[in-house]
Amino acid sequence: MGGDIQHKKLIGRIIFANILELPLKKYRRFIENTENLLFFDKLRACQPRNDIKVKRLSRAGISRKTKSYSPNVVAEITRRSDDFSIRYTHEGFNKVYLIDKLLNERVRANHRSGPHESMPAPCERSEFTEFQSTPVPLDDEVYLMWLFRVRRLSSRNELTHKILKGIIEHQRKYLRTGEPIDLVPFSQVQLPIENSWTSRLANRLSVIIPSGEEKPLKWFFQTQKDINKRLVKQLLDKENEDIESGRLKKPLTDNQIRVELESEYGVRRSRHSIGLCRKDMGIPPANRRLSGYKYPPLSANFSMLYPMTIESVVKFAPEKSGVYEFSIKKKIRDTVFYIGSSGNIKKRLREHLGRNSKNGRIKVFLKKYECSFRYIQFSRNWKEEERRLYKLFVATYGLAPKCNRVRP
Repeated sequence: MGGDIQHKKLIGRIIFANILELPLKKYRRFIENTENLLFFDKLRACQPRNDIKVKRLSRAGISRKTKSYSPNVVAEITRRSDDFSIRYTHEGFNKVYLIDKLLNERVRANHRSGPHESMPAPCERSEFTEFQSTPVPLDDEVYLMWLFRVRRLSSRNELTHKILKGIIEHQRKYLRTGEPIDLVPFSQVQLPIENSWTSRLANRLSVIIPSGEEKPLKWFFQTQKDINKRLVKQLLDKENEDIESGRLKKPLTDNQIRVELESEYGVRRSRHSIGLCRKDMGIPPANRRLSGYKYPPLSANFSMLYPMTIESVVKFAPEKSGVYEFSIKKKIRDTVFYIGSSGNIKKRLREHLGRNSKNGRIKVFLKKYECSFRYIQFSRNWKEEERRLYKLFVATYGLAPKCNRVRP
């Protein structure tokens, strides 16, 4: 009996995970069809008024600029003085349903099983993915079905709201300035939410910050290593400008970078950790930056390095256009072995990892070495940017990346 209950709880978790993974467009349909399933106004008219209540998560109302936002934007964080408010992009994201306990017990008493036991998993999964919206009779069986759906709707909205409130609490300085330098370390374990639930939402949703920029929710969950890399990158960008203007005669060594970090930002890091950050970003040491160093340009806004695995690609690669780069992990020089571009980076990387990949050289590298990828997003002219980076690579190393079969 106990094993049967555990199995049914697991099925319930799987169904809820599917709800969390719905894109916003489909989730809006899920909300609308859930409310239409029992002709919600009719349901409320048939039950005592205090049996079903709707609670608004944010009092700031709904954003009026939704037409200009991308499909992934769940909310807008607005600022007034030193306070921040959350304005959702759809009314359905801003509500939870409060169901009277006595009403729940009365309906469930007519059934032999609990919420996860009323129908087999395949039937529930079909119900949630197909969004049935045909008229149904108002009876306890249908009400119980509606109850399951509305609980999951409320749970997803509450989870999203807790994530946004956590972001406001921990990244308040960044939200005020919009400067990446003001991001602080922030982990999902700091939220009162199960990590797997947080990840499913943070990897799919984005938010508009007070500066007007759109940022994915995962952007706000920064590790100390991510912040170290950004600080080192910022110093080296300035180094490049100072060398060109004559204010600096030669590039900074790792020890000089360590001193500058403490002087400029009050951050204490060892010379060794500075070197690791620099290598992770594909930036060579000072002696190579001095002698004809061109690739990768320090001004290139590459992402962090991620493992070249299907799990990592699904989690970190964007479904947007840009340039991407493959490299062998933890080597000092000549690590980059392919430069490419695509209108959909995630789709192209998955193709490279698939059985039908047409570039046999890349297959060999992926099989033989532990490889990584990184990318730069470009909304347009990404092919021209690929050609520019390819030429810089050839100018720096005297030959093309080993897996680029043709010149872009």
